[in-house]
Amino acid sequence: MWATACLMACGCTTVAGLDRRYHLQPDGGDGGSPPADERCDVEAGAGCVYDRCGDVPDGAPGGVYTIDPDGTGPQEPLHVYCGEPADGGRWALVYNSVGRESGSTRAFWNIPYADRLSPKGEPSLDDNHYQPGLYSAGREYRDDIEDTEGNVAEVLRATAAGIDTEDMTLDSPEHVNPKHVDEDGEDIDKIFGNQFGAGWSSPDFDGDDMSDRNCAVVYGGVTQHYGSCFVYSLGADAHEATAGQSMDAAIADDDWGPHLDTEVAERFELSNDGSTYTRVKRISRWTRW
Repeated sequence: MWATACLMACGCTTVAGLDRRYHLQPDGGDGGSPPADERCDVEAGAGCVYDRCGDVPDGAPGGVYTIDPDGTGPQEPLHVYCGEPADGGRWALVYNSVGRESGSTRAFWNIPYADRLSPKGEPSLDDNHYQPGLYSAGREYRDDIEDTEGNVAEVLRATAAGIDTEDMTLDSPEHVNPKHVDEDGEDIDKIFGNQFGAGWSSPDFDGDDMSDRNCAVVYGGVTQHYGSCFVYSLGADAHEATAGQSMDAAIADDDWGPHLDTEVAERFELSNDGSTYTRVKRISRWTRW
């Protein structure tokens, strides 16, 4: 279907030295016929399918676009949240964890192994969202964390050459310019080693770096990349239980969702709630290629 679409209407133009690639959906994206004169390099119409977020016109707002990472290859196009143009191009949202007073976030991240490659949630910075289909195409990555006061920090910049879809480990992960290092030049935030260049666990799959436990099982059933076990969690806390509180309840923290090691939060000048692992408003992973 998508190969036919590209035969019907494909485009490639150069804007400021950047090749922009797109094609049209056969039905124009709305059930009708594709417009013959659609210029997706000028305006992001409903029928436009882009190879990457960086191909979306600069004048278009951040939002949801149809992205086909392998062009007319076998992978189905994805509905992807593309950010505003920044830092040399647009980034695509891989996952987004948002703290909720309603207590719905932790359950969202209880993703079984069989669903590891299935998208979940709506692509938005305001909602919990998981789009694993981007890992195969992604080459550059960044993780952002927003605290409960609205301050945002980029806490990780890294690269990878793809992903092993069997165990979800990233291929050839590399840390790019650690923000905080010790006197020997070693990363002291340890987000890369725990939440990127590490193993991956779900409640029914133990692929993290811990030999004596499954980090997902111990920490609220939250599926994500784990080293030993986490600096940030998409859905669980890790502080000690208070008097009369069970450890399970402490880890759940009313099912708020995203938490970050408070010492790391302080180094990135993010606010914290005074606990060992502070609540944060949002944790987002982005990629581009």
